[in-house]
Amino acid sequence: MSAVTLEKQLLFLLSKVEEIDSNKLIKIFERMGNTPQIVRNGLSKLKKQNYIISINRSVYRITPLGEEVLASYNVRRDFYSKHWNGKWYIVLMEIPETLRKKRDIFRRKLIQLGFGQLNKGVYIYPWDVTSEVMNVIDTLEIEDFVTILTSQEFLLNNISTDGEKGANKASEIWKIEEINTKYQQRFEQFKTELKPVVDKLIQTEAPDELTITAYYLEIEKMINELLDIDPMLPPEFLPGSWTGTKILSELTRTQEAWGRFCCFLTKK
Repeated sequence: MSAVTLEKQLLFLLSKVEEIDSNKLIKIFERMGNTPQIVRNGLSKLKKQNYIISINRSVYRITPLGEEVLASYNVRRDFYSKHWNGKWYIVLMEIPETLRKKRDIFRRKLIQLGFGQLNKGVYIYPWDVTSEVMNVIDTLEIEDFVTILTSQEFLLNNISTDGEKGANKASEIWKIEEINTKYQQRFEQFKTELKPVVDKLIQTEAPDELTITAYYLEIEKMINELLDIDPMLPPEFLPGSWTGTKILSELTRTQEAWGRFCCFLTKK
């Protein structure tokens, strides 16, 4: 588990409790292959960033800032439940070669937010994440090289829906089939590697709460990996073979069910 993922999962777990002792956190993350020192380092970093506080020795609680940061990680988590108003958000970038590093970072951030590349320097997305885009622009100080506009109409070569002919196919702009395959691979991993183990644990007289929590976090990690690559397009742009929505729903439902066996996860 990378340091960034560890810190993100620490925040996620802390968001589910009123407070928690570091020894319990260490035991949970040890079951996920982390050393106690790595967990302590993660907690220390989060504390320095004011994302968590220590209310007394070795007992931690997430701060309002930590809650905001965690929410920013999950900006696309609910787009499948929203109705699309037909508006496209378009980013035009012409960042000079002298700022190549910033250009590469900005391009990568756009893709992470869900944008697809329409043409060189032109990125498009059906959902409004302009505040997140503006935050990246401000951080990189590239406002002189970026234009953002919206449109509900294409006069030529609109974004093609599933099965529709056209030069700008949504399936190609966002590489939908590749994402669909990744969903299926991760779901197969869930069914063969995670679910059988937890099902067996749950059936015991005294389920190991900490181990179940570790698997609970493994599902969270899997969900986030999928959300990182899924642009969550409106249904008309998705193929009939699309499995992402169903798989996300199943993973989320299972995670919630497992969470009920971890009594300490429910905030007071």
